[in-house]
Amino acid sequence: MAYRLRLLSMLHTTAVTREALERAIREEHDADVRLRMLLVLKAKFDGVGQNRAARELHSVSSWAEKWVRRFEEEGVEGLRTRERSRRPPEVERCVMARIEREVMTDQSGWTVREVRQLVRREAGVTYSERHVLRLLHRWGARAVVPEKRLAHKAPLEERLDFKKGRPGSSGTSPKGSPSSQRTSPSSFRT
Repeated sequence: MAYRLRLLSMLHTTAVTREALERAIREEHDADVRLRMLLVLKAKFDGVGQNRAARELHSVSSWAEKWVRRFEEEGVEGLRTRERSRRPPEVERCVMARIEREVMTDQSGWTVREVRQLVRREAGVTYSERHVLRLLHRWGARAVVPEKRLAHKAPLEERLDFKKGRPGSSGTSPKGSPSSQRTSPSSFRT
């Protein structure tokens, strides 16, 4: 609370004027930042509501709310795009080795979401599902895909009658019914 009050008092002493914001818009080279500045100009100085200003700039109200709040807290510098790292955070080797050992020794299998939750719980780091897939691949895990079973055990005529698009076929037919449309038997597993 004290930090917020101190921040608000700082803002009042360094309040941005309309002229200073218009000058910053003219001097800014980044189009995204200029759009944010224009939003603040409309919402704060022109008396247009945030939602209407967002609509006029072909955007959504949550976007406008975020940038007006950042402007109020940080001034013009708050409207600039911040640098951010896309690289996932590092986890200590011993912690990652323990997680790998737990996942790879369990024969019942793990889903990506379960491994992601395990990493979050054990290491305190949240990885994307895609990154967890990369980790599983690196560890030598493979996806278990169920095998199609029993389709090749039905008699050929039943398989042909069951085939989609067959005129007069309900999907199942009695064994030994005549077949008017032939398909190469090599297209089925025998």
